[in-house]
Amino acid sequence: MPTVAIVPYCEVDGIRTFKDSEIKTFYDRMVRDGVAPIVFHAGDVRSPSEFLQKMKSPGVSLYIVFLNNGTIAGIIWLTHFEGKSCRVHFTSFSEVWNEDTALIGREAIRQVLHMPDSSDVGYLFDVLIGLIPSRNVRAIKWLKKVGLQVSGEIPNSLWDAEEKKSISGTLLYLTR
Repeated sequence: MPTVAIVPYCEVDGIRTFKDSEIKTFYDRMVRDGVAPIVFHAGDVRSPSEFLQKMKSPGVSLYIVFLNNGTIAGIIWLTHFEGKSCRVHFTSFSEVWNEDTALIGREAIRQVLHMPDSSDVGYLFDVLIGLIPSRNVRAIKWLKKVGLQVSGEIPNSLWDAEEKKSISGTLLYLTR
């Protein structure tokens, strides 16, 4: 199993850790892999520019998942921060789709769950929450392999822009 490191997309001394053009390529990769319409089923992101704008939005924290050989395996972004919880979103890129994908996801999510808080005596998060379309059975199986637990299904909890209607979402979670 390759070593995994997550690197935040943020400003350090006024300089972003990744160029805008690099962030836009992640959306292009999702399109090429055929997952962009699935990941952004609500229709809020339909282009590389909209993706960049979303990742720069207040209340969104993006992390790039690297393997030890320098390969970018995927991205994680966090939203809906409340207390010591947040929603976690993850996508891997087709270059790493194999038997190690769940192991890579598990390690990346573990690193998010074990980020220290500002006091360095605790953690930022006690729980990570996922809410995905219930019809996305493949993703639910994958998330269970990553270590998330299914809490249940919430009717009409997600919007599907293509169908122009609310759809059921499966609620998953992971605690330390």
